[in-house]
Amino acid sequence: MGTTVNFLDAVKSRRGVISDYQLAKIIGVSQQTVSRYRVGKDYLGDSTAIRVAELLEIDPAIVVAAAHAERAKKPEERRVWEGIIQKLGGAAALLLIGIGAISVPSPASAAPSSQNAPMSIM
Repeated sequence: MGTTVNFLDAVKSRRGVISDYQLAKIIGVSQQTVSRYRVGKDYLGDSTAIRVAELLEIDPAIVVAAAHAERAKKPEERRVWEGIIQKLGGAAALLLIGIGAISVPSPASAAPSSQNAPMSIM
C-alpha cells in the first residue's frame, strides 16, 4: 500500500516542512522512527496515526485503518482493513493524499522565478 510514506509526505507538504527531522517533531516521534517508516521497517502506531490525521484534517479512523492494513501480515487481515477503509469513505481520502503529496510543489519550486521572466527595458 505504501500509505505511511504518503501520509508523511502529505504532512510535510501541508506544513511546509522540508526535513524528516522537522516532521518527526511535528508528529511526536524520533527522526529514527520516521526513517524506519520510510524504509518499511515500522508503521504508524494508532496514536501517531491519529496525530497525522489531525494534521491532515481527515478522519483519524481512515489513517488508523490504513496503518493496520499496511502492517497486516496475512492477506485476509489486509482485506478486512481495506474494507473498513472503503466503508469509511477512505479510498478517496487515500487517493487524495497520494495525489496531494505528489502534486503540491515545494516552497522553493513554488516561488516565482526571475530566470525566465521577460525583461522590459525602457
